This record gives sequence, structure tokens and C-alpha cells, in this order.
Amino acid sequence: MSDGLLERRNRAFGAGAALFYETPLHIVRGEGAWLYDAGGRRYVDMYNNVPCVGHGNPRVAEAIGRQQATLNVHSRYLHEDIIRLAERVRTGRGASAAFPSPRPSARRSPASPVRP
Repeated sequence: MSDGLLERRNRAFGAGAALFYETPLHIVRGEGAWLYDAGGRRYVDMYNNVPCVGHGNPRVAEAIGRQQATLNVHSRYLHEDIIRLAERVRTGRGASAAFPSPRPSARRSPASPVRP
């Protein structure tokens, strides 16, 4: 990794911002379960939700693009799509998930994962 890139990152994020590895990897792209560094070396990605969908998954990219072209908000507004997703997950037709609540009282009880 270039020292210049690390210096820029430290200025932008602060020198205390965590990085993985003593010598950080300069990752430039991902494909499926693989990450590629600036020198072309590939690494299996076992951290970034790759077991679920992989990097560059065309269905996920298309869905993200469709949603981004429509609306980009969080779940603190009423919106059909986020409710539809929660209903799918809760009835077991979607991926396993838990929906944490931003309310302090709700954080006292554990979130229950939903099985697909």
C-alpha cells in the first residue's frame, strides 16, 4: 500500500481510525467471494457479508440502483418498501435478520433473529 494513501486516510478519518492488519491491504475491487488488491493479488473475503451475496452481485446491484433512484431514507419514516422487507423477513421468506430499535427502552430486551 502506498504511504501517500495511508497518510491521506489518516488526515481524512483521523490517525486513530481502525484498519485491519499491521500492513493494511489496499483493496481496489471485489468479485463474488474475492477481494483484489492494487497489485492484483486476490484474497477470499470471509468478513463483508460475502457468504450472503458476494461482491458485485448483479441482482443486488440492480435492486440498490432501483431503490436509490426512488428514495434513500432510513426506517424512521413510513415507507412501503421497508415495511414490506420487515414483513418478508418476519414471515420467514427473506434472509435471517434482527431489527434493532433506536428507542432505549427497546434496547433493554434482546433482539430475536428471524429464521428464513
